Amino acid sequence: MERIDQPRLLLPLLAITLLAALLRLQGVADQPPLSDEAQVALSAGNYMDHGQFGPTMWYHPNLRNIVIHGLGSAFGYGPYALRGMSLFSGILSILVAGLLLQVLTGSRAASLLAAFLLAVEQVHITFSRQAIQETWTTFFMLLGVLLAVLAWKKDRHGMLAASGIVFGLGLASKFHAAFPLMVVLCAGIFLSGKERSVPKGLFAVSCLVLLPLIVYLLTYLPWFGRGYDLAEWVRMQSVLFHKMTTHTGNPLDQVVDTSAWQWFLRPMGYANFVFAEGRPFVTVAFSNPVVWLLVLPATVFLAHGLLKERYPEQERQGIMLLLALFVVSYAPLALSPRPIWLLSSLAVLPFGLMIAAEAVVRWTQDAPWGRKALWGYGAIVLVTSLALYPMAIGKAKEYGYLHAIVERFRPPFEQERGPNP
Repeated sequence: MERIDQPRLLLPLLAITLLAALLRLQGVADQPPLSDEAQVALSAGNYMDHGQFGPTMWYHPNLRNIVIHGLGSAFGYGPYALRGMSLFSGILSILVAGLLLQVLTGSRAASLLAAFLLAVEQVHITFSRQAIQETWTTFFMLLGVLLAVLAWKKDRHGMLAASGIVFGLGLASKFHAAFPLMVVLCAGIFLSGKERSVPKGLFAVSCLVLLPLIVYLLTYLPWFGRGYDLAEWVRMQSVLFHKMTTHTGNPLDQVVDTSAWQWFLRPMGYANFVFAEGRPFVTVAFSNPVVWLLVLPATVFLAHGLLKERYPEQERQGIMLLLALFVVSYAPLALSPRPIWLLSSLAVLPFGLMIAAEAVVRWTQDAPWGRKALWGYGAIVLVTSLALYPMAIGKAKEYGYLHAIVERFRPPFEQERGPNP
């Protein structure tokens, strides 16, 4: 697999990140606040001023409340304060995803392709433009994995500690970060055992268990300020966990896709509705089939290559870790008995896109037509992504070819009223 110097990777990777920024920032200030976003502002003030949860998403962790309250207090609760962290984390995730795949497998082409796939991914774009913590979790878990892998490769203890802190921020955003954290923890313990080093094993546990827990605990300081103690915090966590694992949504969620096991088998969507200036404003996060449908075949392809020992040892370890990150992050959601909405796919999707990119490059690298095929696939992805893009920014109703997709997610009360004139 091709290995290159960092400048040759970073310059095109920065260009892809710039493209991601343009797609996510386009018209974001003109996008009317969704009902969840308006309630996020209320929840942030409620938590920071009174140590109370709610009114929205009260069963999720509280980093969102802390950050949005800070931004809102400093700049006012405008669109950039509400969505600023989502935009920031969504854009930087592209850079981190590319760097992570480069560190894991050493493939410049696959790293750039993975970053590109995430940059133009319509589902990721949609939720990067909303004041919810999905892209926050994605960013922190990707950065946490990257820091841990660099710590092991370069023998930098500080990087492993930084990884634990970042994973703590991920857990404080949404519990989905726990799955890649478990993979990284197991990898750290395995490497320590391989070296027969008890101190390294204890250090890995300290960094990847204690530090995330401390960071997560610190985000509850406003709640502790009401006079609660640790025993009550533990009981409260069990209540929140039960609510989170049994949550079935609201009546509007009946019109969005909720089967996580189908994410990579068919196109799926998640719609948001709000009335602004006398008309409905609709955003639809919709998976691009030319990308998502590649993920599972690519996973089988890379796993088969591992079983046949087709990869050099260094690449083999990176691919094993990548496959473990995808499977461990995806399996609990795919097997969950409760509805899992498409927005939760962002905790899995980056690993799936990295797998797809790695497989596409390996499929094409030795063929005489390989370079043309790679560029051709990139062009197809770009065209389909741009075709779906109006749905991410609430402009789908202006494009007739998207009408059928948008109508599929029309709420029941809207269906009774019929199409808008």
